[in-house]
Amino acid sequence: MNEAACESCGGAPRGNATKKTSAIDSIAKLYKTPLPSTRTGPLYNAFSYPTKISPEAIAVYIAAHTEPGATVLDAFGGSGTTGIAALLCDRPTPEMMRIADSLGVQPRWGPRHAHLFEIGVLGSFVSETLCHPPEPEAFARAVDELCRQGQEMLGWLYEAKDEMGRTGVLRHAIWSDVLVCPHCKAEVSLWDASVKTKPLAMADSFCCKGCRKQVAVETCERATEVAVDAFGRQQISKKRVLARIHGRSGSTKWQRPPTEDDYELLARITETKPTKSAPYADIQWGELRRAGYHLGIDKLHHFYTMRNFIAMAALLELASAFPPDVRDALRLLILSYNASHSTLMTRVVLKKEQSDFVLTGSQSGVLYISGLPVEKNILEGVRRKSKAFIDSFRMLHGSRSRVVVHNTSSESMPLLAHSVDYVFTDPPFGDYIPYAELNQINELWLGRTTDRSREVIVSPSQSKGVAEYGAMMGAVFKEVARVLKPEGVATVVFHSAHSEVWRALVQAYTTAGFAVEATSVLDKIQASFKQVVSTVSVKGDPLLLLSKRQVDHSKAQSSAKIAADVIRAAQNGAKLDPQRLYSQFVGMCLELGRSVDMDAKTFYALAQAETLPTTLGAAL
Repeated sequence: MNEAACESCGGAPRGNATKKTSAIDSIAKLYKTPLPSTRTGPLYNAFSYPTKISPEAIAVYIAAHTEPGATVLDAFGGSGTTGIAALLCDRPTPEMMRIADSLGVQPRWGPRHAHLFEIGVLGSFVSETLCHPPEPEAFARAVDELCRQGQEMLGWLYEAKDEMGRTGVLRHAIWSDVLVCPHCKAEVSLWDASVKTKPLAMADSFCCKGCRKQVAVETCERATEVAVDAFGRQQISKKRVLARIHGRSGSTKWQRPPTEDDYELLARITETKPTKSAPYADIQWGELRRAGYHLGIDKLHHFYTMRNFIAMAALLELASAFPPDVRDALRLLILSYNASHSTLMTRVVLKKEQSDFVLTGSQSGVLYISGLPVEKNILEGVRRKSKAFIDSFRMLHGSRSRVVVHNTSSESMPLLAHSVDYVFTDPPFGDYIPYAELNQINELWLGRTTDRSREVIVSPSQSKGVAEYGAMMGAVFKEVARVLKPEGVATVVFHSAHSEVWRALVQAYTTAGFAVEATSVLDKIQASFKQVVSTVSVKGDPLLLLSKRQVDHSKAQSSAKIAADVIRAAQNGAKLDPQRLYSQFVGMCLELGRSVDMDAKTFYALAQAETLPTTLGAAL
């Protein structure tokens, strides 16, 4: 059979097969060095999204794996970073040049075509808006006008006087839970009971003014009350009181305890109704509800102070009246500030050698509300946030690349077979983050929430275990295999501390006909909150290069031998980092065709054992 006949029956001509093998071998060299992914810059900071990867890092991979004009697919689009990366391939930044140089690659810059599939309503909205940016200067003018209208309509909400009586602006207010003494039932705010100054500290116990006994904070119940919410309905909730006011008069910043003026303003706010477009919407709880700090939070507006719910509703209504070319970008700007900084999930933290609390946003990947929630000035916050958007649009606007966002499941893609050159995707990590549950805080403002029945996740509340998760992943990889060209490859970023989740992933891609060509690690310069505080975490997400080529794994080592080799190699080099080593261990297992049958906890115990050689010898 000649080469043409071979091609017609679905095979590849011998010459193309040789070229394909050479190209894969060349690309495999790219995976010898971790891919750096910083968490800074306007493109990363414009919109906060869990497990987000730097689009500039992805752009380097796209341009290294493909030629200009190629079609790129992301089967789990998230907030659109692969689409943004495709736009950047035509407009490379200095950071992209630096990354390429550090990896020793010579990308082929130029326009690409990208298809993003994202089941989430919020992720699709973010992707569609950022990947089709408005003209930057027109957007900047729209922001100025939005802020002018917002200040005119809502400025009174954030008025505050300093201790000299001069009218200024509220920067933020710290609220406090109220503790109930277990002995005499006297109430005291967490702030008064715990916060100490000079030096700043949080005490674990306090002397109750009611019974004069020393009381541990952790033994106290939180006080509750029946309050009237933003829609005039009575609701049992945690009792919170104003603890500290931070303001600004002119260029002078100040802070003080609350005064009668503050309480009078709160009373005025309580009498104010939110705009007619304000959503009266149920929170659909799943894995993230906690009986303690989520008491009384059943509706969207329960996540806000009255002041900030009124401000959010009014700003979004104002944005909806702008022309179509900037409308969604303005709405996205407001939502970008919303979940991270506008709700009761905003907080202060205590850091060593700091003279005051550090103001920060919500914790990524959870819906945590601290005992000292913070109420920020949304008008000022949106204005500050706009700079990242304007700078991002200046980087992206005018790119010749094209991005199509599909708000649908990637289990069935409306794409032609063998139409995709390259895949870069970051699938959901089992039960790691319940995206739909998290994202509803923003989606409810958009008027539509994600269909959780199609969410690829391990979720007891959705009756989805590892088996169901694996089956859905398998359907996605089957579709990826269908649309990917025979010579195409896929880069998959994945993270899990659980061996059964890894096995589900392996089953999904091997059943679809993929094999691992090479592995690396996505080197996140700043770990996410969950990776920092999880009991068992993996620092640096394993990164897999998949192809449809048959790979010989007949001489593969056992997983225990692989673990031993990875740990011993690290002992001969830099400081031992069990979290990063587990990522390397997983990658090596998959590259050698071995099952990942050791979870992170077991691996860490092996790596950190004091009698390491003996332990390894027993394992082998």
